[in-house]
Amino acid sequence: MKRTSAPCGRSCVGFSLVELMVAMLVGLLVIGGALAAYAKARDIYDANAAAARLQENARYALAVIEQDLRMANYWGLTNRADLVTINPASSFPATCGDTWVTDVTHYVAGYNNGYGASCAASGGGAAIGSDVLIVRRASAQRITPQSATIATANRNQVLVVTSRTGGQVFVPSHVSNTLPAGFATSDPAGQPPLSDTRQMLVNAYYVSRNSSVANGYPALRRKTLVAGPAIGEEEVLPGIEDLQFQVGVDSDGDTSADLYANPGAVPAGSTPVSVRIWLRLRAEEIDPAFSDATTYAYADRRFTAPRDHHRRLLVATTIQLRNAPP
Repeated sequence: MKRTSAPCGRSCVGFSLVELMVAMLVGLLVIGGALAAYAKARDIYDANAAAARLQENARYALAVIEQDLRMANYWGLTNRADLVTINPASSFPATCGDTWVTDVTHYVAGYNNGYGASCAASGGGAAIGSDVLIVRRASAQRITPQSATIATANRNQVLVVTSRTGGQVFVPSHVSNTLPAGFATSDPAGQPPLSDTRQMLVNAYYVSRNSSVANGYPALRRKTLVAGPAIGEEEVLPGIEDLQFQVGVDSDGDTSADLYANPGAVPAGSTPVSVRIWLRLRAEEIDPAFSDATTYAYADRRFTAPRDHHRRLLVATTIQLRNAPP
Protein backbone atom coordinates (compact mmCIF):
# COMPACT_ATOMS: atom_id res chain seq x y z
CA MET A 1 0.00 0.00 0.00
CA LYS A 2 1.33 3.41 -0.87
CA ARG A 3 1.49 5.84 2.08
CA THR A 4 0.70 9.41 1.33
CA SER A 5 0.92 12.49 3.51
CA ALA A 6 -1.36 15.44 3.57
CA PRO A 7 0.00 18.66 2.16
CA CYS A 8 1.35 21.14 4.85
CA GLY A 9 0.71 24.35 3.23
CA ARG A 10 1.76 27.42 5.24
CA SER A 11 1.27 25.59 8.61
CA CYS A 12 4.47 23.57 8.15
CA VAL A 13 6.77 26.53 7.52
CA GLY A 14 9.59 26.72 10.25
CA PHE A 15 11.54 29.66 11.74
CA SER A 16 13.91 31.46 9.53
CA LEU A 17 17.56 31.95 10.52
CA VAL A 18 16.93 35.62 11.26
CA GLU A 19 14.02 34.79 13.56
CA LEU A 20 16.13 32.24 15.46
CA MET A 21 18.93 34.74 15.94
CA VAL A 22 16.51 37.40 17.16
CA ALA A 23 14.98 34.94 19.62
CA MET A 24 18.41 33.93 20.91
CA LEU A 25 19.40 37.58 21.30
CA VAL A 26 16.26 38.36 23.29
CA GLY A 27 16.89 35.32 25.48
CA LEU A 28 20.49 36.37 26.10
CA LEU A 29 19.35 39.87 27.01
CA VAL A 30 16.84 38.48 29.51
CA ILE A 31 19.42 36.13 31.04
CA GLY A 32 22.04 38.92 31.15
CA GLY A 33 19.60 41.24 32.88
CA ALA A 34 18.76 38.56 35.42
CA LEU A 35 22.46 37.89 36.08
CA ALA A 36 23.17 41.62 36.43
CA ALA A 37 20.28 42.00 38.87
CA TYR A 38 21.54 38.99 40.83
CA ALA A 39 25.08 40.39 40.95
CA LYS A 40 23.78 43.78 42.08
CA ALA A 41 21.62 42.17 44.75
CA ARG A 42 24.61 40.13 45.92
CA ASP A 43 26.79 43.26 46.12
CA ILE A 44 24.11 45.03 48.16
CA TYR A 45 23.81 42.00 50.45
CA ASP A 46 27.57 41.82 50.93
CA ALA A 47 27.74 45.57 51.68
CA ASN A 48 24.90 45.32 54.20
CA ALA A 49 26.51 42.26 55.80
CA ALA A 50 29.85 44.08 56.11
CA ALA A 51 28.11 47.11 57.65
CA ALA A 52 26.25 44.86 60.08
CA ARG A 53 29.50 43.15 61.13
CA LEU A 54 31.12 46.54 61.72
CA GLN A 55 28.21 47.60 63.93
CA GLU A 56 28.26 44.32 65.83
CA ASN A 57 32.01 44.59 66.41
CA ALA A 58 31.61 48.20 67.53
CA ARG A 59 28.96 47.23 70.09
CA TYR A 60 31.17 44.46 71.46
CA ALA A 61 34.31 46.61 71.74
CA LEU A 62 32.43 49.47 73.39
CA ALA A 63 30.76 47.04 75.82
CA VAL A 64 34.14 45.64 76.91
CA ILE A 65 35.61 49.09 77.52
CA GLU A 66 32.41 50.47 79.09
CA GLN A 67 32.13 47.64 81.61
CA ASP A 68 35.69 48.32 82.72
CA LEU A 69 35.45 52.11 82.75
CA ARG A 70 32.20 52.29 84.74
CA MET A 71 33.99 50.53 87.61
CA ALA A 72 37.10 52.74 87.54
CA ASN A 73 38.10 53.87 91.05
CA TYR A 74 36.16 51.02 92.65
CA TRP A 75 38.23 49.62 95.53
CA GLY A 76 35.70 47.72 97.64
CA LEU A 77 34.59 49.56 100.76
CA THR A 78 35.88 52.94 99.62
CA ASN A 79 36.08 55.02 96.46
CA ARG A 80 38.69 57.32 97.99
CA ALA A 81 41.81 56.41 96.03
CA ASP A 82 43.74 59.02 98.00
CA LEU A 83 43.24 56.84 101.10
CA VAL A 84 44.61 53.68 99.43
CA THR A 85 48.29 53.16 100.24
CA ILE A 86 50.93 50.86 98.78
CA ASN A 87 52.37 48.09 100.94
CA PRO A 88 56.09 48.82 101.27
CA ALA A 89 57.03 45.14 101.52
CA SER A 90 55.41 44.27 98.19
CA SER A 91 56.97 44.66 94.76
CA PHE A 92 54.98 45.10 91.57
CA PRO A 93 55.60 44.58 87.85
CA ALA A 94 57.51 47.57 86.50
CA THR A 95 57.73 46.51 82.85
CA CYS A 96 55.29 49.22 81.76
CA GLY A 97 56.55 51.79 84.29
CA ASP A 98 57.36 51.99 87.99
CA THR A 99 53.87 53.20 88.91
CA TRP A 100 51.86 51.40 86.24
CA VAL A 101 50.20 49.22 88.88
CA THR A 102 50.30 51.43 91.94
CA ASP A 103 49.16 54.82 90.60
CA VAL A 104 45.66 54.33 92.04
CA THR A 105 44.85 58.05 92.23
CA HIS A 106 44.93 58.14 88.41
CA TYR A 107 42.18 55.57 87.98
CA VAL A 108 41.58 56.78 84.41
CA ALA A 109 44.77 57.72 82.60
CA GLY A 110 46.63 57.16 79.35
CA TYR A 111 48.64 58.59 76.50
CA ASN A 112 47.45 60.94 73.77
CA ASN A 113 47.97 60.14 70.07
CA GLY A 114 50.77 57.69 70.70
CA TYR A 115 51.96 54.69 72.64
CA GLY A 116 53.80 56.08 75.66
CA ALA A 117 54.22 53.00 77.84
CA SER A 118 57.71 51.66 78.48
CA CYS A 119 56.62 48.06 77.76
CA ALA A 120 56.62 47.02 74.11
CA ALA A 121 53.34 46.90 72.21
CA SER A 122 52.44 43.52 70.77
CA GLY A 123 50.85 42.73 67.42
CA GLY A 124 53.57 44.31 65.31
CA GLY A 125 53.67 47.47 67.42
CA ALA A 126 51.14 50.15 68.23
CA ALA A 127 49.14 51.92 65.54
CA ILE A 128 50.41 55.44 64.86
CA GLY A 129 48.31 58.23 66.37
CA SER A 130 46.05 56.06 68.52
CA ASP A 131 45.49 56.78 72.24
CA VAL A 132 46.23 54.41 75.12
CA LEU A 133 43.51 54.15 77.79
CA ILE A 134 44.46 52.88 81.27
CA VAL A 135 41.80 51.84 83.81
CA ARG A 136 42.60 50.98 87.43
CA ARG A 137 40.14 49.40 89.86
CA ALA A 138 39.36 46.40 92.05
CA SER A 139 37.57 43.31 90.78
CA ALA A 140 33.80 43.10 91.19
CA GLN A 141 34.26 39.71 92.85
CA ARG A 142 35.21 39.69 96.52
CA ILE A 143 37.72 37.17 97.83
CA THR A 144 35.92 35.10 100.46
CA PRO A 145 36.10 34.08 103.16
CA GLN A 146 37.77 37.10 104.68
CA SER A 147 40.58 35.67 106.81
CA ALA A 148 44.07 36.46 108.02
CA THR A 149 45.66 33.91 105.68
CA ILE A 150 45.21 34.43 101.95
CA ALA A 151 44.17 31.38 99.93
CA THR A 152 46.92 29.75 97.85
CA ALA A 153 45.24 30.64 94.54
CA ASN A 154 45.48 34.36 95.32
CA ARG A 155 48.94 34.58 96.85
CA ASN A 156 50.75 35.61 93.64
CA GLN A 157 48.19 38.21 92.63
CA VAL A 158 48.09 41.92 93.35
CA LEU A 159 45.26 42.44 95.85
CA VAL A 160 43.64 45.47 97.42
CA VAL A 161 42.15 45.33 100.90
CA THR A 162 39.90 48.15 102.10
CA SER A 163 38.03 49.29 105.18
CA ARG A 164 35.59 52.20 105.48
CA THR A 165 38.49 54.55 106.11
CA GLY A 166 41.28 53.38 103.84
CA GLY A 167 42.94 50.58 101.93
CA GLN A 168 46.20 48.99 100.87
CA VAL A 169 47.56 47.39 97.71
CA PHE A 170 49.74 44.33 98.39
CA VAL A 171 51.01 40.98 97.12
CA PRO A 172 50.25 38.24 99.70
CA SER A 173 53.36 36.18 98.94
CA HIS A 174 55.48 39.23 99.79
CA VAL A 175 53.89 39.67 103.22
CA SER A 176 53.83 36.11 104.61
CA ASN A 177 50.59 35.26 102.74
CA THR A 178 48.53 37.28 105.20
CA LEU A 179 46.45 40.45 105.23
CA PRO A 180 48.38 43.62 106.09
CA ALA A 181 48.11 44.69 109.72
CA GLY A 182 45.19 46.90 110.69
CA PHE A 183 42.47 45.20 108.60
CA ALA A 184 39.79 42.94 110.04
CA THR A 185 40.32 39.25 109.34
CA SER A 186 36.68 38.15 109.68
CA ASP A 187 33.19 39.48 109.07
CA PRO A 188 30.91 40.11 112.09
CA ALA A 189 27.79 37.92 112.01
CA GLY A 190 24.79 39.73 110.59
CA GLN A 191 26.74 42.98 110.16
CA PRO A 192 28.34 44.73 107.18
CA PRO A 193 31.94 43.61 106.58
CA LEU A 194 34.70 45.54 108.33
CA SER A 195 37.19 44.87 105.54
CA ASP A 196 37.08 43.68 101.97
CA THR A 197 39.74 42.00 99.80
CA ARG A 198 39.65 41.93 96.01
CA GLN A 199 41.95 41.42 93.05
CA MET A 200 43.57 44.57 91.67
CA LEU A 201 42.83 45.19 87.97
CA VAL A 202 44.89 47.36 85.64
CA ASN A 203 43.93 47.32 81.95
CA ALA A 204 45.66 49.36 79.26
CA TYR A 205 43.77 49.45 75.93
CA TYR A 206 45.61 50.26 72.71
CA VAL A 207 45.50 49.52 68.96
CA SER A 208 48.08 47.26 67.34
CA ARG A 209 49.07 47.21 63.67
CA ASN A 210 48.52 43.47 63.24
CA SER A 211 45.90 41.07 64.52
CA SER A 212 45.19 37.36 64.73
CA VAL A 213 43.35 37.73 61.40
CA ALA A 214 46.23 39.06 59.30
CA ASN A 215 49.30 41.26 59.31
CA GLY A 216 48.32 44.80 58.42
CA TYR A 217 44.81 44.32 59.80
CA PRO A 218 44.71 46.16 63.16
CA ALA A 219 43.23 45.08 66.47
CA LEU A 220 42.19 46.44 69.84
CA ARG A 221 44.47 44.93 72.48
CA ARG A 222 45.01 45.39 76.19
CA LYS A 223 47.79 44.83 78.65
CA THR A 224 46.48 43.50 81.92
CA LEU A 225 47.66 42.57 85.40
CA VAL A 226 47.89 38.80 85.88
CA ALA A 227 49.16 36.37 88.51
CA GLY A 228 52.89 36.29 89.10
CA PRO A 229 52.35 39.15 89.53
CA ALA A 230 53.08 40.04 85.94
CA ILE A 231 51.74 41.98 82.98
CA GLY A 232 49.83 39.91 80.45
CA GLU A 233 48.57 40.66 76.96
CA GLU A 234 45.37 39.81 75.09
CA GLU A 235 43.63 40.70 71.86
CA VAL A 236 40.17 42.14 72.48
CA LEU A 237 38.92 42.43 68.89
CA PRO A 238 40.40 42.59 65.37
CA GLY A 239 39.34 45.40 63.07
CA ILE A 240 39.70 48.38 65.43
CA GLU A 241 41.73 50.96 63.53
CA ASP A 242 41.85 53.77 66.10
CA LEU A 243 40.99 54.48 69.74
CA GLN A 244 40.58 58.02 71.07
CA PHE A 245 39.26 59.21 74.40
CA GLN A 246 38.80 62.35 76.46
CA VAL A 247 38.21 62.65 80.19
CA GLY A 248 35.25 64.65 81.48
CA VAL A 249 36.33 66.50 84.61
CA ASP A 250 34.39 68.22 87.38
CA SER A 251 36.08 71.37 88.63
CA ASP A 252 33.27 72.88 90.73
CA GLY A 253 32.09 69.88 92.77
CA ASP A 254 28.66 69.39 91.17
CA THR A 255 29.59 65.86 89.86
CA SER A 256 28.98 66.95 86.25
CA ALA A 257 31.67 67.29 83.59
CA ASP A 258 32.65 70.93 83.07
CA LEU A 259 35.07 70.17 80.24
CA TYR A 260 36.61 67.26 78.37
CA ALA A 261 40.38 67.00 78.28
CA ASN A 262 42.74 64.85 76.26
CA PRO A 263 44.76 62.26 78.19
CA GLY A 264 47.70 63.90 79.88
CA ALA A 265 45.97 67.30 79.89
CA VAL A 266 43.52 66.82 82.77
CA PRO A 267 43.70 69.95 84.97
CA ALA A 268 45.30 69.45 88.38
CA GLY A 269 42.78 69.27 91.21
CA SER A 270 39.83 68.32 88.99
CA THR A 271 37.91 65.06 89.35
CA PRO A 272 37.31 62.68 86.41
CA VAL A 273 33.58 61.90 86.28
CA SER A 274 33.08 60.62 82.72
CA VAL A 275 34.95 59.48 79.62
CA ARG A 276 34.19 59.97 75.93
CA ILE A 277 35.31 57.11 73.70
CA TRP A 278 35.73 57.03 69.91
CA LEU A 279 36.48 53.86 67.94
CA ARG A 280 37.16 53.71 64.22
CA LEU A 281 36.60 50.28 62.72
CA ARG A 282 37.67 48.88 59.36
CA ALA A 283 36.05 45.95 57.56
CA GLU A 284 38.21 42.97 56.76
CA GLU A 285 36.57 42.40 53.37
CA ILE A 286 37.53 44.34 50.24
CA ASP A 287 34.63 45.84 48.31
CA PRO A 288 35.84 46.62 44.74
CA ALA A 289 32.74 48.74 44.10
CA PHE A 290 33.44 50.98 47.10
CA SER A 291 36.18 53.56 47.62
CA ASP A 292 36.58 55.29 50.96
CA ALA A 293 37.95 58.83 50.82
CA THR A 294 35.98 60.10 53.82
CA THR A 295 37.59 62.54 56.26
CA TYR A 296 36.83 61.48 59.83
CA ALA A 297 37.13 64.27 62.42
CA TYR A 298 36.77 63.34 66.09
CA ALA A 299 38.42 64.07 69.45
CA ASP A 300 41.65 65.84 68.45
CA ARG A 301 42.13 63.57 65.44
CA ARG A 302 41.53 64.12 61.72
CA PHE A 303 41.90 61.12 59.43
CA THR A 304 41.30 60.94 55.68
CA ALA A 305 40.82 57.42 54.37
CA PRO A 306 43.35 56.48 51.64
CA ARG A 307 40.74 55.80 48.92
CA ASP A 308 40.94 52.07 49.58
CA HIS A 309 38.16 49.51 49.24
CA HIS A 310 37.54 48.86 52.94
CA ARG A 311 34.36 50.10 54.60
CA ARG A 312 34.79 51.99 57.87
CA LEU A 313 32.62 52.93 60.83
CA LEU A 314 33.21 55.62 63.47
CA VAL A 315 31.34 55.18 66.76
CA ALA A 316 31.35 57.25 69.94
CA THR A 317 29.88 57.05 73.42
CA THR A 318 30.10 58.86 76.75
CA ILE A 319 30.53 56.72 79.87
CA GLN A 320 29.73 57.97 83.36
CA LEU A 321 32.10 56.80 86.11
CA ARG A 322 30.03 55.23 88.89
CA ASN A 323 32.75 55.54 91.51
CA ALA A 324 33.91 59.09 90.99
CA PRO A 325 34.88 60.44 94.42
CA PRO A 326 32.51 62.97 96.06
